[in-house]
Amino acid sequence: MITIRHLKTFFGPSPIAGSPVVLAGISLPGERSDTAAQLLQGCRRLHESFPDWLGESFLIRKPFAETVALTVVHWALAALNERDGFLHDAGASASSGGALVWIGFHHPPVSLAALELALHTLEMAGRSASFVRADADKGLSSLWQLCKSYHPDYQARILMQGARVRDIPFMPFLSGRRYWQFDWGNRARIFLETMSNADGTPGYRIQISKVLSKGVFAACGFPTPEYRLVNRTEELGEAAGKVGWPCVVKPLSEGRGRGVSAGMTTMRELEAAFAHARNNSRGAVMIERFVPGTDYRLMVVNGSFLAAVRRTPPSVTGDGQKTVRRLIGILNAGRSLNLRKSRYLSPVEVDSVVESYLEHQGVSLETVPEEGRRVTLLSTANRASGGGCADETGRVHPDVRRMAVAVAKSMGLATAGIDYITTDIGKSWREGGALIEVNTTPGMGALVAAGLDPVEVAGAVLGELPGRIPFQLVLVHRSFLDQAAAILMGCDAEEGFGRVCGKQATIGRTPLSSADPGPWENMRVLLRHQELREVCLVCAPEEIMLHGMPVDKVDRIVLCDGVQFPDAWMKVLREHSGSMLGVQEGKRFLASLPTGSGSSFGRDSGLEP
Repeated sequence: MITIRHLKTFFGPSPIAGSPVVLAGISLPGERSDTAAQLLQGCRRLHESFPDWLGESFLIRKPFAETVALTVVHWALAALNERDGFLHDAGASASSGGALVWIGFHHPPVSLAALELALHTLEMAGRSASFVRADADKGLSSLWQLCKSYHPDYQARILMQGARVRDIPFMPFLSGRRYWQFDWGNRARIFLETMSNADGTPGYRIQISKVLSKGVFAACGFPTPEYRLVNRTEELGEAAGKVGWPCVVKPLSEGRGRGVSAGMTTMRELEAAFAHARNNSRGAVMIERFVPGTDYRLMVVNGSFLAAVRRTPPSVTGDGQKTVRRLIGILNAGRSLNLRKSRYLSPVEVDSVVESYLEHQGVSLETVPEEGRRVTLLSTANRASGGGCADETGRVHPDVRRMAVAVAKSMGLATAGIDYITTDIGKSWREGGALIEVNTTPGMGALVAAGLDPVEVAGAVLGELPGRIPFQLVLVHRSFLDQAAAILMGCDAEEGFGRVCGKQATIGRTPLSSADPGPWENMRVLLRHQELREVCLVCAPEEIMLHGMPVDKVDRIVLCDGVQFPDAWMKVLREHSGSMLGVQEGKRFLASLPTGSGSSFGRDSGLEP
């Protein structure tokens, strides 16, 4: 029986990887057995069925155990990254009776589940000559449900791309809650999608209300279309009479274009649009004056105008041969739930809303449009509904740029996506155009879909704040650990100076505790504190060798007397620290530690590097 067994979890750099990984062992049969032949056949079928996940190099001139192990671990890594995972390390090596495999994680149990699924799928492929990619769908669906809770969403993943380029560490702020922390202590920013702790609460509360947002636009002296709120069908006629025809119908509590219909010209259309809005929200519905023109998303980040994206409703163009349904299928063929692979363009869902809008144009899903005829599928231009995106930043009139920045600043939003409609983005808002709404979690996907570099977009949203704080790692002999804790915790540290030793952690004079007994958890608790300015972590070598380094990089490592490491681990320490010091006496060094002096670790200790 082939099994996979969890051996270790390294939460930081180790001799096998420079990032957190889980290490597991796979038991394998002898390479001359029938089972081995079946597994190799399974490897070939997986490579044929998942060419975008697996490279042919795994199958070329490699021993049996390595071929199987590499196929398993890289298939698992691809499965994890298919749902917005941002993982890079995976590898394998032969071992007695099988192989060792290691793979990165956002949450260790999820990556272990991916390894188990990969092995199960490999065995299934080996047994079935008719194996196809769809045979793995059920298992992958279950795995991706786990990923939803612990992996970044696509917005956080884009931010991680930018953070990696700038050497900014990141970690979950609230595990399983889509809140991610970029960097540590007083240099950290916490993000939920593109909203961060730099956004003001009043601005957030205003932007979730379409009514309040329009009130801010008007209060700041900028144009926004007239509207009325209705709760019953009987109120529609009066509302339309006040705002004028054509009009727009939108629920107040939804985003991403859900429940929105535009360009209603008759009571029949208005009543259908009202019913559609009510299907998406039970509250009041906004009837708004229709503004002719093109929909633009104006992005303001950290007080500066970043970009303008022209958003267009999804459409297909006839060729005189294919039905609208077939043309939609062709449009969707290049789009998938994996937004990265489809350049953040979403597929169009064929539903009653699409059918109704087609009917409004006198066509149906089975109509064959003549060659060159453009058929619009929805009245809204949201990317999440299948709309298109194009970068128009270079054409934006200076008045429009200033207006967008003024709105974001007035609302106290660090990141704002402001929806603006105009017939010409190159003209001032004074010559026509209107503000529609504002979002504090605007999708970066629209910017990438429009052609902007995701790393540059992420860098702008992250801002200048995230940057490492001084971090010192002191290694003492395990017999000295309790005494080291007493010395370290007994010093009269200034506010902002953080210390961790064993299960004890303090910041300044405040002790901290964690209900999670996991490795390095007290340290992660400390790193979440926004008043933290510098860190000193004291531990025994055994903790490092069992759990990996506590973080990806430290400024300095101090090896106290009696500390020894194998050569492989010494190499890891050197590669992931700015400098290393050796001392004669741990007690003397700890007593000499600064108590909050910035990056001057070891000041006045008399130590030589």
